[in-house]
Amino acid sequence: MRLILFAVSALLLILPQNAVAQCGASPAPDIPDGHLMMNFSATERRDVEQDLLVTTLSYSATNRDVSTLQNEVNSTMKKVLERVKREKKIEAQTGAYQVYETSDPRTKERLWRGSQNITLKSRNADDLLALSGDLQDMKLATHGLSYTLDPETAASVKDSLMEAALIKLQQRADRAAKALGKSSASLREVTVVNEDASYSNPQMYERSMVAEDDAMDMAAPVAQAGETTISLSVNATAVLKP
Repeated sequence: MRLILFAVSALLLILPQNAVAQCGASPAPDIPDGHLMMNFSATERRDVEQDLLVTTLSYSATNRDVSTLQNEVNSTMKKVLERVKREKKIEAQTGAYQVYETSDPRTKERLWRGSQNITLKSRNADDLLALSGDLQDMKLATHGLSYTLDPETAASVKDSLMEAALIKLQQRADRAAKALGKSSASLREVTVVNEDASYSNPQMYERSMVAEDDAMDMAAPVAQAGETTISLSVNATAVLKP
């Protein structure tokens, strides 16, 4: 037994260091003598005014005859799209088209119900609000109206926050190098972490019904932009040189 233990010990002595390291923790990064590695992190935040107004409207109707119903929905939505296309700064996308059988809760009469919705987006709030009012006059119901941050704006802000965070990291590394008597510091490994944006909507307009009186003129909806807080973190490893 002693002979076997001696043989194992001798084998460990002659194995190269990297082979031994594979059996345990990973070796530390190889850096020259006198150099020092330090980890730093920085987080930047900014409140940005929301600049994209989004609304969803729908047209719905009921009829005893399914063909008549579908024709009504189709013809109305065709007029809606013709009206929307006149607005060059408004993005429109039609949504779900549904036709299904139902019954009158009072008479139990079998009826067909059909609907289709449309979503509008624009950075020009005045134009979108005016258009929404026109569509309400065409008996479309507004189901939601709220501000958000345009994706292009968010991307631009994140780039700016990343630049600010990198500058802050380099400044911290330089200060650490000076405090430790090192000549310089350089960032070696950098990781950008995009944190979730938080939204603040001070006003959100919702409407689920349209006026029964065809002659009634409805006022255009209103909306007030809120702010979105965007935050971004950057982690880095710096090498301090002697």
